[in-house]
Amino acid sequence: MRIRALIILASLFVAAPLFANGTKIYSSYETVRRALLENSVADVQKSSKTLASAARSEKQEPIAVQAEALAKAADIAAARRVFAALSNEVIKFRAAGRPSVAYCSMEKKSWLQPAGTPISNPYLDGGMRACGQFVKDEAAQQHRH
Repeated sequence: MRIRALIILASLFVAAPLFANGTKIYSSYETVRRALLENSVADVQKSSKTLASAARSEKQEPIAVQAEALAKAADIAAARRVFAALSNEVIKFRAAGRPSVAYCSMEKKSWLQPAGTPISNPYLDGGMRACGQFVKDEAAQQHRH
């Protein structure tokens, strides 16, 4: 459990400069995404609460509402379903030059992750983590869920 917490904390330090722009939303979102990659419902719930707080402090109510819904997810499958709605709200919030939009054609869902990093799909397990591709903002809108 401590190792998982250290990994998530380390990913926050890595993600912060990649998502730097004066908002805590992107780094908090990345921590949620990383928790999904670890299949940790407890970490998803905890990091989602942090994201909800950051979104509220920045007056981003749609993101806060979805983050709170994610914090209530009872299992990893439910968390992944809610993460899609959260991702849509964060993508709307995202301005040019921010994190990249990735899309999984198998799951028909999008997410954000740091630009210049290999695809790491939070919706799929094991060997399918690399499933997905980076898309332009216009393409992400065409793939609406």
